[in-house]
Amino acid sequence: MPKMRTYKFWNEAGDEKEKEAMSLKKAVMSVQNDFKDKIIGVEYTSKKGKSIETSVRIPMGRKIRQSIIAEQKRAAAKAARERR
Repeated sequence: MPKMRTYKFWNEAGDEKEKEAMSLKKAVMSVQNDFKDKIIGVEYTSKKGKSIETSVRIPMGRKIRQSIIAEQKRAAAKAARERR
């Protein structure tokens, strides 16, 4: 049976959030809307019992990444129009 793991996320401002999920990716996908930073820290215990502390870049996921790119293009086009 798969093991649910507890992931602890934080940012530089000190905001913390705990999430229980089966994988790191699923946990990140569920909490990334709560953080506005580009990089957040995460701590969890691996399957072998090793404590892991690392950082992850957000947003994660194809749909979110594509929407950010489209939004940046729109903002650049708007800025170019205003400069004229």
